Amino acid sequence: MATLRDLCFCVLVLSLPLFSLSIPLSHSSPSSTFKVALIHRDSPYSPIHDPSASPSDIFRLSAQRSLSRHRHLRSVLTGKSSLSKLESEVVAGPSEYLIRVGIGTPAEPYWLIADTVSDLTWTQCLPCSNCFEQKAPIFDPKSSSTYRSLDCSSTLCQALKSDNKCGGSSCLYDYGYADDSRSRGILSTETFTFETAKSTLSSLQPSIGSNPSSSPTTSTRTDPTKTSTSATFSTDGGTGTEINGLGFGCGSSNRGFGANGEAGLVGLGGGPLSLISQLGSSISNKFSYCLPSRLDKNATGVLNFGENADISGPNVSSTPIIYLEESPAFYFLNLTDISVGEKRLGIPPGTFVPFPSGTYGFVIDSGTSLTILPTDVLQSLLDEFKDITKYPTIPNPPGPFVTCYKVPDSSKITGFPDITFHFSGNADWKVGASNVFYPLHEDLLCLSIVSQIEDADSYDGLYVFGNWLQQNTVVEYDLGKKILSFAPADCSRL
Repeated sequence: MATLRDLCFCVLVLSLPLFSLSIPLSHSSPSSTFKVALIHRDSPYSPIHDPSASPSDIFRLSAQRSLSRHRHLRSVLTGKSSLSKLESEVVAGPSEYLIRVGIGTPAEPYWLIADTVSDLTWTQCLPCSNCFEQKAPIFDPKSSSTYRSLDCSSTLCQALKSDNKCGGSSCLYDYGYADDSRSRGILSTETFTFETAKSTLSSLQPSIGSNPSSSPTTSTRTDPTKTSTSATFSTDGGTGTEINGLGFGCGSSNRGFGANGEAGLVGLGGGPLSLISQLGSSISNKFSYCLPSRLDKNATGVLNFGENADISGPNVSSTPIIYLEESPAFYFLNLTDISVGEKRLGIPPGTFVPFPSGTYGFVIDSGTSLTILPTDVLQSLLDEFKDITKYPTIPNPPGPFVTCYKVPDSSKITGFPDITFHFSGNADWKVGASNVFYPLHEDLLCLSIVSQIEDADSYDGLYVFGNWLQQNTVVEYDLGKKILSFAPADCSRL
């Protein structure tokens, strides 16, 4: 049995062509619901937590990962990539939040990235002709009684469209990106066990000091057929939810990942092969998350599915999710304006309306810490800050930050205005100063908003609403209604 430190987590960003995929799900009630613990990679609950890292190092590396991830997202959408000197110490496409999942029967535990701009759930598999190093043993399909490869006539294989081909009777997938990362293997189905938040935390808390072995508790259920395209699941309130027949990529040749022992991810994007799309109406086509403040080191977030994801009340705002045929895994939003305090910037209408090609637009992402805006919009925001705050900026702020303020005590963030992001549908997302700044040092606050990275040879306008601004907010994704809703919350208490 693997110890906690042997467990692995994964990161990959996939984007698939739009395909209308309807997967009937057998269940005992009109809507099933479950939730799992959402662990930040720098949390003491995380298997890769570095207790020797200073808060300054943690925040700086988190910001740098944002630039690396942004570059990777651009390569997914446009085929363009650029590697700056600053980004070179961080692997392409890193993400921030993990969940613990059991794969196979009997279940083997893995740490997987919960990624809202990825589609296919993916992990490395044996036999592996070209696999990167990972901390936990690579998943062996032969050791599981519920593993099945999919044939080329299966609905999930057809959803791959031009990205699939047949190897004998098996459906093969092959994804490559401009940053030279790649995964290829067999599209398959397997049993995935999602632990309850209580089960995960009860087993992880002692491991902060002692690293005991732990594993999700699962039970064997009806095996999916080889060509099954439907998933079934059952829930045990004490241990977790077992999903049988979940489509995933079993990768036998992979590169461009693995700097921290990565092995795969759980895709929460809007594409046809994502976990959300496969479960469909059985979870009411919706999920939500709540990210606690990163300044609360022991707090954990929560990822909800089905009825647990519903949010309601007078403080809830909603805005349409814009789906693009070329980029169905990405959640585009229409940002109409930004206010600093009570002053609107007056951003020209249509500035953030996405292009059909997906090469331009504003994406909400749980895996990017920084928020990325056009240079002129950011400059307008900074100009308003000059008129409101009394604190001086420092020359040559540490990268990737563009503005940092010298303050008496960075643990007490006062004297700065709120920022409100105005989305279509009269949805106003107000962000307090504690979510606007990184406390980089005891006397230094750095703005968590930066400008678009520009290349010497090319430019695209992919802008991102990052997770630092999303802290202590419940965010609900309703894929059925194509609506994103949000409301302020104390995520450490959910």
